[in-house]
Amino acid sequence: MQKADVPEPAAPAGWQQRLRSDFATAALHWTIVALFLVNLTTGLRIASDALDASWSLAVTAVLPQGDVYVLHIWSAWALTAACIAYVVFLLVARLAPRVALDASRFRALSSHDRRTRWQSINVLIYWLAFLLVGAAAVTGSLMYFNLWPGEQSLVTSLHRIVAWTLFAYIFLHVIAQWAMAGWRGLLKIVTPRLAYIAAALIAFAGAGAFAAGLFALDQMTLNKLIVEKVSAPPSLDGEVDDAAWQSAAVVVVDTHKGANLPDGTTPVHLRAVHDGENAYLLFEWPDTTRSQKHLPLEKTAEGWRVVQTDFARADEDEYYEDKFAVMLSEDSQLAALHTSHLGQRPLSGLPGPKGGRGLHYTTDGSVVDVWHWKSVRVGGPLGQIDDNYFGPPRTAPENPSARYTGGYTQDPKSGGGFTMNWEKFDTGTIQPRWLPRSPEILEERMGPISMDPTVSDEGLWWLPRSLMVPATPEGDAQFPIGTIMPSVIAEEPFQGDRGDVEAVAQWHDGWWRMEVKRKLEATSDYDVTIGDGTYLWVAVFDHTQTRHSFHLRPVQLELR
Repeated sequence: MQKADVPEPAAPAGWQQRLRSDFATAALHWTIVALFLVNLTTGLRIASDALDASWSLAVTAVLPQGDVYVLHIWSAWALTAACIAYVVFLLVARLAPRVALDASRFRALSSHDRRTRWQSINVLIYWLAFLLVGAAAVTGSLMYFNLWPGEQSLVTSLHRIVAWTLFAYIFLHVIAQWAMAGWRGLLKIVTPRLAYIAAALIAFAGAGAFAAGLFALDQMTLNKLIVEKVSAPPSLDGEVDDAAWQSAAVVVVDTHKGANLPDGTTPVHLRAVHDGENAYLLFEWPDTTRSQKHLPLEKTAEGWRVVQTDFARADEDEYYEDKFAVMLSEDSQLAALHTSHLGQRPLSGLPGPKGGRGLHYTTDGSVVDVWHWKSVRVGGPLGQIDDNYFGPPRTAPENPSARYTGGYTQDPKSGGGFTMNWEKFDTGTIQPRWLPRSPEILEERMGPISMDPTVSDEGLWWLPRSLMVPATPEGDAQFPIGTIMPSVIAEEPFQGDRGDVEAVAQWHDGWWRMEVKRKLEATSDYDVTIGDGTYLWVAVFDHTQTRHSFHLRPVQLELR
């Protein structure tokens, strides 16, 4: 005899009522969804700027632009706070059984009742979300607080994998909810009922307390650099044997994501003292090569050409000088983040960056002081740092082919500086403005030449204006095909605001050591006072034009 079909159990009493979620769960659900989407898209924008970017480049056209670093960090904190609020809500409202992962839940996975089975599957999926959000918070915090002891690329990759897995989780979550209760189950989150209001208020208060605690932790754990007053300041010679340096406190800052650096990472050692009038700073960082081949000129059968790989897009990573940058802000520890605006065109109505990576500028009318040491153009011939600043966006250049730099520009000068030795840059051939008086000048100054960008350079890859004459066909004929010539023509040191910062650096045994001197008080509207509480950031350029290493959280100066 054939057995009759056994009917499915009837829906439990109250099932239809439970297809409406409570207000707190719905509010937290949509808050988490919104924050996650902001966090994911800003994270993809940041990832698309990396040298090894892949998947993120496919969607870069639709990703947010502008102040994405701040949005990414704040949305991550808010997302973590919202998840904590949900946990608090479940505990206070005594709804923890909703997500309890116990023996009965695992037994229900083999239940003959489809609804019971899918309820358990959904709980397992919830726990997957808890673990993924926790992993994202941990890996993100390790990067933000600079606590990862190993290779930065590893924790970055883990963070990226977790982000993509969370994105896939969205689809898994929706499918599992639909399998459990159909369309009515999906719609319950948009038709909540008022319930557990007191528990919800406590949960939101808990989230606020967490956010306040995180902000306080961020403030309390900033690196402090003690700047002692000395009676005998150090001499600027690129050596570190001065008594002032021997007694000065040292702070080490790990910088990341720089081109040509081991795993993109390099530590920077900082020391500082003052004499009541001037500040003296010492920066030391490892670099296996002294890179001086800054866009050299090579004579070919067709004429002179600039040796480069991507200079036209402001993204040269081979034939470029070693550089170093310092940024100072008096009143914001988020200045580094607020002045970095990523994207192909972060400013509406103004040109975008040539390389499509982003622009530096401020949005509140403020000025952030930027010292840009350029080892060939400024450091060697002039004994200075190029004093620059980030300010409000500038107007577009009259020449549409000129590079637009947003709010990044140089302090005013009244004289001095350097010049690039071409009438107009071209990726083909160029016309030099000047030529050395004789070929022997190049041999004497440059010494042995290797055009391998990974090989250290020995000679001087800049030419004083005094040794040059205007280029003529007759003068050009003195130089055989294959001649390599520096493209940097040095004049006198900067005069005016742009020359406010003195600097002397030496490369020795795989380390750059640079001593810097500047007045404590700001002497122009484009500078920042070096005082108690001033925030400082550093960046290393290892023969790269723009892909410098960086750190998110500043060092705070403490003058004594």
